[in-house]
Amino acid sequence: MSEYHKALKVLMKSPVTDDMIRFLTNCTLKVLPQHSYPSPPGSPKGNKLPSLMSFISRLVRHTNVYTSTLLTTACYLNKLKCILPKDASGLPSTVHRIFLACLILSAKFHNDSSPLNRHWAKYTDELFTLEDINLMERQLIQLLNWDLRVTNDDLILDLRRLLEPIVEDIERTSRQRRRLQKHQLRKTSAGAGLYEHQRNISVCSELSSATLVESRSNSSLRLDKEIWNDQGLPTSDSCESLQTQEALPAGTTN
Repeated sequence: MSEYHKALKVLMKSPVTDDMIRFLTNCTLKVLPQHSYPSPPGSPKGNKLPSLMSFISRLVRHTNVYTSTLLTTACYLNKLKCILPKDASGLPSTVHRIFLACLILSAKFHNDSSPLNRHWAKYTDELFTLEDINLMERQLIQLLNWDLRVTNDDLILDLRRLLEPIVEDIERTSRQRRRLQKHQLRKTSAGAGLYEHQRNISVCSELSSATLVESRSNSSLRLDKEIWNDQGLPTSDSCESLQTQEALPAGTTN
């Protein structure tokens, strides 16, 4: 679940995309079943009523709404879906009203500063009047029993389809990072092993050189000794013999 919390932070900081608008359009359409009731007097005419996706896109463009505020409407939409009867129906403009009311509540509840209802009426390009917006806001608050709280767990549950691609990217990046760390670790270990091998070779070379120098020195000493002997010069043995003879009294033989 930690990956989903990370993905939620990434999603909420992302700009609004067409995929988000399509997602919210589908969420809104699932609140009520398909209906084909005629519009009563005073309601938007059928030929004037835009598609729900176009309506949401227009609101996003006019309000420059934050991504977090926009996506929180999905939680209100799902709460409303659970509250309404399975056979609930409405007018062609009802889904537009539902989404607009959810967006207004999300903006007012989660932001210190939000547009006034008369501004929202303007953002709909006069599709709804100020009285319409006031009414739909009151009705939605009553249906939700004034409980407008939304937790991160609620967002993760209701925005799962938008979060899954981000979670996959986070997990893929994490796997790549782990592979890179293992590769660097193996490379470091291999470098340390190569250094130790070279160090051993260097030590062995130094020992061999020292042994060779000592061997050459001993050989030189032996060679010098042999040269002295060849020239008839006294060796240490003969010197000891001479010293012994000099120490003996006259007429005494060794």
